[in-house]
Amino acid sequence: MKKILLILVFIFTSSLASDLQKEEFVSPTIIGEGTLKVFFLEIYDLSLIADSPTFSWQNKFKLDFIYTRDLKKESVIESSIKELRRQSSVSESNIESWQGYLEQSIKPVQEGTHATVLWNPEGHITFHYENSDPTTIEDKDFARAFLNIWLGEETSQPKLRNQILGNLK
Repeated sequence: MKKILLILVFIFTSSLASDLQKEEFVSPTIIGEGTLKVFFLEIYDLSLIADSPTFSWQNKFKLDFIYTRDLKKESVIESSIKELRRQSSVSESNIESWQGYLEQSIKPVQEGTHATVLWNPEGHITFHYENSDPTTIEDKDFARAFLNIWLGEETSQPKLRNQILGNLK
């Protein structure tokens, strides 16, 4: 009986995950893609995906990451905080209050890990790493600031930003 119950739970959750993926986008379009390189080391491949061929904060979109090297959770959090500090609209008080979101959402990754960050125009983001449950953060200021690490004009990676926004500059 337990085996049957486990099989039914597995089938239901697999079906639910598949349905959630389908509901994400009606007709997913890759707006742009690029690779983050730091000192000539490739860190991850990145794609910006939405239902429309152009980026807008008014629409649902996701950043899709394929990691090309192993990274510790602490390293990713430190890098994220460093990038958040680059943004003129982000204060140290923001960073202190957002630290918990980063601890909750960021996972260690291995080469080949697939992860996504999904923006919902209602002002929240969902982090999803393969083989783990998604984490949703319902704080619009954090969500925008975090995504601006890649999409904002104050990014440390303007070439990557242009690539994922589909600009050929």
